[in-house]
Amino acid sequence: MKPGVIENAGLMPENMAPISCPDLIRLCVGDYNPNLEDMDVKKALDLLQGAAEDETVSNEVFEKLRLEIWCAVIMKDDWWTKCHLVAPDQIEQTLFYRAVILAYNSGMLVSHFLPTVDQLLGLETWGEVFVEEGRRKQFEYILRSGYEQMSTLGLVSH
Repeated sequence: MKPGVIENAGLMPENMAPISCPDLIRLCVGDYNPNLEDMDVKKALDLLQGAAEDETVSNEVFEKLRLEIWCAVIMKDDWWTKCHLVAPDQIEQTLFYRAVILAYNSGMLVSHFLPTVDQLLGLETWGEVFVEEGRRKQFEYILRSGYEQMSTLGLVSH
C-alpha cells in the first residue's frame, strides 16, 4: 500500500483491526488513493484473485469488486471521462491499458480479471458521469476501440 493511503482513509495503523480483502481492494483503487497507478491496479487484481479463492467471497461480491476496480481505473483516467477522441495508438497511454498489460505480463488470465466491454458499459455510474447528450456514446466508442486495440494484440477476445 502506498504511503498516505491508510492515513487518507482515516485509519491508524498502530491500532486498527485487520482489513478485509474487499476493503483492501477499495483502498488500492478508491478515492483514498488519488495517485492511482498501474501497480496499484495490479495489487487490487492480486487481491481480487485471492478473493476468488476465498470461500467466504461470493461470486456476486467478486463480480462487484472486479467492476469496481475497472470503474475506478476509468474514472481516474481523464482520457476516458473527458471523451477525447484520439488515435488508436494513444490508448496505450491510458492507465486502463497499462494496467491490463501489466496484469497480462505478470501471468494473469485476462478473461478472469477484466470484465467484458458490455459489462463495463452496463454500469449505472456512467449515467451520472456522462449527462451531456452524446457523451455516453463517445465513451462507448472509445471503450470499444480500446478493447479492439487489445484484441489485435491477443489480450481480449471479441
